[in-house]
Order: sequence, then structure tokens, then C-alpha cells
Amino acid sequence: MPDAAPNTKSTRFILIRHGESNVMVDGVVGGPKTCSGLSPKGKQQAQLLGERFSQGTEPSIDVVYSSPLPRALETTQALLALSSLDLEINIHDELEEFRLGEADGLSWEQVREKYDLENFEQRDPFRSIIPGSDSRAGFRHRVGQTLSVIASRHDESTVLIGCHGGVISAAMALAFGLGPAQWHTELAPYVTSITELEIRSDANRGRRWICHRYNDVAHLHGTEVDPREAL
Repeated sequence: MPDAAPNTKSTRFILIRHGESNVMVDGVVGGPKTCSGLSPKGKQQAQLLGERFSQGTEPSIDVVYSSPLPRALETTQALLALSSLDLEINIHDELEEFRLGEADGLSWEQVREKYDLENFEQRDPFRSIIPGSDSRAGFRHRVGQTLSVIASRHDESTVLIGCHGGVISAAMALAFGLGPAQWHTELAPYVTSITELEIRSDANRGRRWICHRYNDVAHLHGTEVDPREAL
């Protein structure tokens, strides 16, 4: 008889990007000092997301984490309230979006004028361009380490994480083995999109990532707050 299947451990992540935020509308860098939460449209998007989860068609959630930034936290709170999920939100600082240091609060036009961002993607991924900001490699490491720690705490669980487009893009890059110097592949998750990733490990195959879905915004299709309509 063949050997018994090895013991497999698994953690599933439901990664949620926040709804449209005030800083997105205003065109400014929304770091810890500046982010003021969701725009009216963003609140509508979060409501539709919560209603989707209330229908019982999404995976059962065991644990909830969120970035501390108001736009992500408000989206997570709305999802839980509308879906009647009676779960505590664990705030995790390392789930914050790519940190832009002293540029927090500046308009993106001011950032481009003040800092040399030319060919940003092709430059040294280990060097910060803006004082106090993440480097691309450092940000990727922060996201990967944070998800790894969460997975180790919640084996055999489904973990909902309210976060940001950059966090989701970094997680996808890790899942597909893209190095921090890779800039030819662009990921652009929509607001309130659902991305479902799994970390699975067993004795024979080691630790691996599985992508079950990416950038799912079916709850916004055909609505006035569908972000794809702006493209």
C-alpha cells in the first residue's frame, strides 16, 4: 500500500482592499498622519462588500486582522457589521500600506516635484527614495513576514485581512515568486476587491502558496460605484 498522505498544514487569507478613500479623491499621500477614512463612494463600496458576505456564499471567517489606517479599518468594520460576523478586529501595524515617510500629506504632484521618482521601478529596490519611506524590497519583506507570522498563529484557519492595494500586490508577488527587482509585471487590485491566497505546507512538498482568486469585485458589477467604469 502507498504511504499515508503527509500531515498538511494550511492557512487561507481573504485579503480585502479598502474602498475609495478621501485621500484618493484629494490626490494626496495618505499615511498615518493624513488618512481620514473612506469617501462617500468608498462607504457605498464597503456596504456592497458587506452585503456580499452576508449572503453566506463566501468562506467562513475564523479570524480578522486590519491595517491601522482608517480607510482599511472602516472597510473592515463595515464588512463585519453588515455580514453579522461577531469577530474582534486585530489591528496590525505591519499591514499598513507602503510607507512614504516625510511625503505623508503631500499631493502626488508635490511628491513628483520634490523627489526624483524617474524610473522608480528600475532603481535599486533596497534603497528608500523618500526619507523615512519603505524600500520596495523592505516593503515586500514586511508583508511576507507579517503574513507568515499570522499563518503560524492561525493554522487551519481562514483569516480575513483588511488592507491595501500595495499589500495585496506584495502578497501576490510572493505567491508567484517575483523578486523585488521585478518591475515588468504590474498588479492593480480594485477597491474592495477580494483576493484569496493559501499558505500550505507538508513534509514532502514543503511550504507553498496557492492562489484561489484575485481582484474579485463581482459585488460592484453594474453599480454606480464600480471602479472599472472609471477606466
